[in-house]
Amino acid sequence: MRRNQHRRILLSAFSVVACLMAGLLQAQPQALPQAVMNAHTVIIVNETGFAELQYTAVLELSKWGHFQEAESREKADLVLVLSSGTHVHAIPDGQYPRTTGLNAFSEETVPAGHTRVALVDPKSGTTLWSGFHKTEGGKVKGGHLLDELRQAYEDTEKGKGRR
Repeated sequence: MRRNQHRRILLSAFSVVACLMAGLLQAQPQALPQAVMNAHTVIIVNETGFAELQYTAVLELSKWGHFQEAESREKADLVLVLSSGTHVHAIPDGQYPRTTGLNAFSEETVPAGHTRVALVDPKSGTTLWSGFHKTEGGKVKGGHLLDELRQAYEDTEKGKGRR
């Protein structure tokens, strides 16, 4: 009986330590890739079906002042993709969904009532950063659509200063 009690205490202590470590790992902000930090121009691709969200993103980018909107994908350093779980991609006859590259099919689901904001490399189609923001249709709930991106940018800038 004493052995079982000792085992339970040890298991409980291990569980607490594991939970604390997991919390600390999630609490530390993930640094943005250098490609994002060096970018100056962005083109917005709105896959949500709500023009209001693209308009909101344009206004927030303009107010922030870090990225300028590019005239075309070819002139953009980054692609800012707004997506939700409600969009459908048309695929021409004879073609199949791609899992890599531009216009790739993504199996990552967007939680209901949220919009995914992603920064994508325009040449390779690689997602460099993404985050979610609560939305209801075309309306942004609780803050600004690009808050998480701006916070990640600021955190990365602060991290550079400490090195």
